[in-house]
Amino acid sequence: MNIDRIRIWIKNQRIKKKIMLVYFPLVVIPIIALGFFSYIMNTDAIIKNTKKNVLDESRLIVMKIENVLSSSNASANILMQDLNKETKLKLIEPNESWQDELQTSDYDLLNRVEDRLDIAMMLFPEVDSAIFIDRSMHVYSTNPALITGTREGLTSPMFRVIQQSNGKNIGFPMQRRSFWVMSKGDTVYTIGKKILDLETLETLGYLLVNINEKTFESVYRSVGSLQSSVYYVIDERGNIVSSSDKNRILTPAEQGAEVGGEVSAAGTVEKIGYSEGRKILYTSTGFEQQGWRLINETPLRELTRDSRQVSIVILVIGFICLLLAVFGAMILSKSIATPIMSLAQYMKRINEENIDKPLEVGRGDEVGILAAGLNKMMGRIQELLNRVKNEQQKKREFELALIQEQIKPHFFYNTLDLIYVLCRSGESDEAGRATKALADFYRIALSNGKDIITLREEIQNVENYLKIQRIRYADLFDFSIEIPNELLGCKLPKLTLQPLVENSIYHGIKEKGDFGHIIITGYKQEETVCIKVSDDGIGFSLPELKQLSLNNTDKNSFGLSSVGERIRLYFGEPYGVNVSSKVGEGTDVIVHIPLNMKGNGQNV
Repeated sequence: MNIDRIRIWIKNQRIKKKIMLVYFPLVVIPIIALGFFSYIMNTDAIIKNTKKNVLDESRLIVMKIENVLSSSNASANILMQDLNKETKLKLIEPNESWQDELQTSDYDLLNRVEDRLDIAMMLFPEVDSAIFIDRSMHVYSTNPALITGTREGLTSPMFRVIQQSNGKNIGFPMQRRSFWVMSKGDTVYTIGKKILDLETLETLGYLLVNINEKTFESVYRSVGSLQSSVYYVIDERGNIVSSSDKNRILTPAEQGAEVGGEVSAAGTVEKIGYSEGRKILYTSTGFEQQGWRLINETPLRELTRDSRQVSIVILVIGFICLLLAVFGAMILSKSIATPIMSLAQYMKRINEENIDKPLEVGRGDEVGILAAGLNKMMGRIQELLNRVKNEQQKKREFELALIQEQIKPHFFYNTLDLIYVLCRSGESDEAGRATKALADFYRIALSNGKDIITLREEIQNVENYLKIQRIRYADLFDFSIEIPNELLGCKLPKLTLQPLVENSIYHGIKEKGDFGHIIITGYKQEETVCIKVSDDGIGFSLPELKQLSLNNTDKNSFGLSSVGERIRLYFGEPYGVNVSSKVGEGTDVIVHIPLNMKGNGQNV
């Protein structure tokens, strides 16, 4: 109801107000849409570019961190070779226990081993510190501070793992510990290795190489275009092992762990999540070997700051344009409404006066074009009225002919005479069939006043007619009807086929003087149904054919021209009747009707 009231209210408004009502949303909606979609599109573009840049940066960071780990493993392998050159290490007797003094008393060996450790540190600056423990538990280090907590280290699970290894490099998770580190507060990644004699594979000692977490942090500390963008590394358990925020190290990564869990070790993925009420873009890049993942957190609000500013500028400019548009709409409505009101007065005059009187066109603008078009339209209306009048006249004439065709007094009398003769001759069965066919024929022909019937009914009507004529002219012709079932539901004017069959009998086969055949077939061509009535009678020449069908102006008969004209009145010009004939060979009459009736369904 509210929508109907609004529609009625709008219809009753003056043209000036209608222009304003239409013009206002046409200006406001595009401006709002422009600001909204520009924000959305710019935001999407920025996020996509940020994703690409962050992923590129992440791959570079991962590659550098992996290089650090590879260099540290290489340093351990090189130290193994260097320590194998120290023959004194091979002479030291194995001793799984230790004395009060854990440092070796062989200062010459101590200096040479620590020199080799120092040289490795120089060649591989990624290594923060290194410590070597020979098989008599003498300790060698790159810094005296590393010896602190050795007793605790020698009993630690980490050292037992190294002792039980087979000489391969073993990476221990990032951790804080109180032994074999430069400072107790340091977070280190340690590579442990059992040093074997390359010839005898006997144990020479145990090597630990430490990488400080700050080494990893230095790789990504200065990377990133946004200050609020944060990088950190998580391990396979989802704990942070490296971060610029020291308080987060060795704590669960929360959202970052969930993002990291969605990607394989060497893959990349991005996801938008929430943290502390903020919308965050998370990206995750996997490491090849360690099972670690590099996570980047970028607040979306920082990314879309410029987009919001652009949208605000667009809305401000749009508001200014709106004011200008409203002012322009007022001027435009005034310039349009005045001539339209004049045209409305012209229309009122036409309503009061004769429609034959044209409007006076005194201007060349749009209103003048409308006036000229109105004059042309009035002429076409008058032409259509005349055409409708002529068509109604034709329909009345065909109605008289159809009534006469329905009655068909001669056919009725002749059939009654036939029935009488059959009864007198004792052929009661034939008389009964003729009576039944006559009754069925007139029941369908009359059709309770309907003019449109189905093709099934029309075929039944023709078949009844042919049965009667077949009894009358038993030695003159026979007939066959072949119509597909799928076409029997089509609609057509009644008494369309019967006049064609009657022409075949009286103007074709009967004049032939020999036994003939009438064949009725049906088929479909695209959206058109074709019904063909064929006979093998005497046929017609072209002048005779025109006289019989096309030039038949006797409205008291109901021949080919009447059938074709009725079909065209119902269904339009593409439909009707086509006739082809050859002298001595026969005649084909094809009726064209639509597959789906689109006529007006009115009786003629």
